[in-house]
Amino acid sequence: MKEIDLIPIPIDTLQAGTLAQENVYAHDAGQLLIKAGTFIDDRTIQRVKHLNNGKTTVFLAGQPLIPLTVPLEEMERRRVALEKATGYDKITDEAVEYLSEAAESKHVDPTKLKKISHLLSDRVGTASSSIILTLVSALAPVDEYLQRHCVNTAFLNGLMGKWMGLPAEAVSRLALIGLLHDCGKALMPHSILNEHRRLTVVEYEVIKTHPLYSYDLLADFPEDIRLAARGHHEKMNGTGYPDHLQTDKIPIESRITAISDIYDALVAQRAYKEPRSPFSVLALLKRVAKRELDHRLVDLFLANIPKELLGKQAVLSNGTLAYIHEIDYDDIEYPIVNQFGEQVKTNGNLYCTSMY
Repeated sequence: MKEIDLIPIPIDTLQAGTLAQENVYAHDAGQLLIKAGTFIDDRTIQRVKHLNNGKTTVFLAGQPLIPLTVPLEEMERRRVALEKATGYDKITDEAVEYLSEAAESKHVDPTKLKKISHLLSDRVGTASSSIILTLVSALAPVDEYLQRHCVNTAFLNGLMGKWMGLPAEAVSRLALIGLLHDCGKALMPHSILNEHRRLTVVEYEVIKTHPLYSYDLLADFPEDIRLAARGHHEKMNGTGYPDHLQTDKIPIESRITAISDIYDALVAQRAYKEPRSPFSVLALLKRVAKRELDHRLVDLFLANIPKELLGKQAVLSNGTLAYIHEIDYDDIEYPIVNQFGEQVKTNGNLYCTSMY
């Protein structure tokens, strides 16, 4: 291959959780480091850095990594490939089955959750935080929201458990609670769940009963797991539902799940709303933490999520792509991005809309 066909790029533009679109060569353009079509994870990136002899630049064969505008077909292709490579697709398939059985039998059988619980525990224990957040942030089909939301909340709960330094068993239990927290929605009218507009006051009151249904469906589970699912919409100031609990009367598992639930619900694309960027959601969590959420847990979330987003691609409001370069905790909604070799501070006019 002629040197003219090789494009120099910073190693930092290689992203964990993506597929290499072209061959990647070492700084001297001689050694093949990553073959086109290879799934890139954190280990791959560390190997590239080791083999590149301290140089910060590698060479890409083909087109630049940053396209001018976002190709939606490519976004979908990458999402599907990543889900297959990580086993996420199998977990969501199991979630569909468990929610369908819950709706039909009016209860959740713990023995039938063994497979999905094992898959979840394995992925939470072995997948990097970066890859998990890529999976959670991906733009997915709207009609798959409920099962994906359950799985994503499980993953986020697992991350929270790991960041808290909990033992593996406790982390797996948190992930299971995240998976089960919204099972009551399987009994909600489909006309409300799939409505393409904001709900009326009456419809919203119906939706607010889902934690009670979750509690009932989990009759065969330990009481603490049932209460954790029941309490994930409670607020620290007592304005939540269904029991208007306050502060430490809310189970800590519910307080953790509340954060995971809000984050995933807002970054997701729904029939009635566009997705919000992780930075917009983090800014919202920061604003409501003191009055509605456990601010200590929110602080933990805010301390860990941003550093996992560094170096990832974001879709900007003008339709172009950029890499997240720096995140300021005091202005978390508007990170500094790297676009076409220039550092740009995002703002109210040019902002991140979603992650790529």
